[in-house]
Amino acid sequence: MKALIHNRFGPPEDALELVDLPDETPGPGDVLIRVEATPIHAGDLKNIAGEKTMIRNVETGEVRDIEGQGDMAVSFPQVPGIEGVGRVVEIGPDVGGVAVGDRVFLPLQCGSWREQVVAEAARLIPAPEGDAAQLALMVNAFTADFALRDLAPLGPGDWFVQNSANSNVGRVLIALARLRGIRTANIVRRAALVDELKALGADVVLVDGDDLPARLHAATGGAPLTIGLDGVAGDATGRLAECLSNGATVANFGLMSGEPCKIEPWILHYKRTLVRGYYAGFNLLERSFDEQKAIIVELADLIAAGKIGARIAATYPLENYREAVSHAAREGTAREGKLVFDLTAG
Repeated sequence: MKALIHNRFGPPEDALELVDLPDETPGPGDVLIRVEATPIHAGDLKNIAGEKTMIRNVETGEVRDIEGQGDMAVSFPQVPGIEGVGRVVEIGPDVGGVAVGDRVFLPLQCGSWREQVVAEAARLIPAPEGDAAQLALMVNAFTADFALRDLAPLGPGDWFVQNSANSNVGRVLIALARLRGIRTANIVRRAALVDELKALGADVVLVDGDDLPARLHAATGGAPLTIGLDGVAGDATGRLAECLSNGATVANFGLMSGEPCKIEPWILHYKRTLVRGYYAGFNLLERSFDEQKAIIVELADLIAAGKIGARIAATYPLENYREAVSHAAREGTAREGKLVFDLTAG
């Protein structure tokens, strides 16, 4: 089978290599999955480059000791890719409830940039028929879903504020919130996005700027704003926090600005603002497998029905990986969406 691997840290175009590996064989309790689609996430590119957040010192290779996270070192060779969708093509001994031809989600963090994946049958989650590239982007979907479920107690008519509204997480969150009766106030960096996001169901869309708090207060009628999702970091974190009500929470899950979160002390002191990190993988793991399955199946049905979805910039075969990762590394209008490896051709 064909697979993308890397044996060293470096620019993905250079560090990746397309190789032929022996075909997988499922053992007892396992199945063999033929991968249909698997996305390229920004985290994948940072992992390959050796830049994953701030856990690893890229220059020295030193790994920080983060309590509860164990050894964060990477073993080479490594197959990148954290998620995807595929079909069962072979079943090992002692497997029940799964049949050849079933479409399933790949296990998270399985090294999905390959043609075949062996997985434990009992831990598989079924995937519906529909666009494989859209279904392969489940991480974006449950990141949005858990933000709405877990970050603050919200009910119909309440407001959720986010400042990376044009991201795929932001777009899914707008659609999910609309379905649940939650109103969204969305902050973007380009005026051209306002009408587009309103068409997705956004209640308010504002362009970021120094007078943002006053404009957002007016647009929401002075309603309580108890939660803000920050995917930009840098100065945008402080502007978002200033928009929120006293005692509100800012939850950061990304750094599109490339800078650390910046927030003025007076906002923390006098507005009693709470700042926390948000990594949806932990929210997923806190739930039982049955709960995880129910949520992912619900989201998958919404994706298959076209009610939520991602903006996909392009799909590529594995053979065109250099072009694909180069495209994925672009920003803003030069990329405009997710990049997905399509393994169904040929």
